[in-house]
Amino acid sequence: MSTITVTTPTVGDDVTPAFTTCTAADKFAATGGKFILYYKNGAGGALTTAYALNTQTAPTGTFPAAGSGATNWADLRLSNGIPISTDAVCVIPDAAPYVDVTGFVNLKHTGLTGTPTVAVVGPL
Repeated sequence: MSTITVTTPTVGDDVTPAFTTCTAADKFAATGGKFILYYKNGAGGALTTAYALNTQTAPTGTFPAAGSGATNWADLRLSNGIPISTDAVCVIPDAAPYVDVTGFVNLKHTGLTGTPTVAVVGPL
């Protein structure tokens, strides 16, 4: 698991993202707000799915099953696959439902090949 450094933009400044190599389970510090995740894949990097893991307890009664690659019915699917030699931008509109008790948003990456990287920018 990697802890991803979050780049926080300020008004009037350029943003230089800090890229971290993706692992199956990564995390970044947050309390809420919108975050942009910029995935960058080289010639040998790809991933099948990317999720922000929801920390809320499932409601009583019937609820949908977790999506393919997800762990919880309410995980946020960030990407349904990022192929080799492709960049992708994903958005978490509000990180609050995905922040765990230690103050991190946990990411799950499946189907990793090579060394894709991710940069997190926010909160916006």
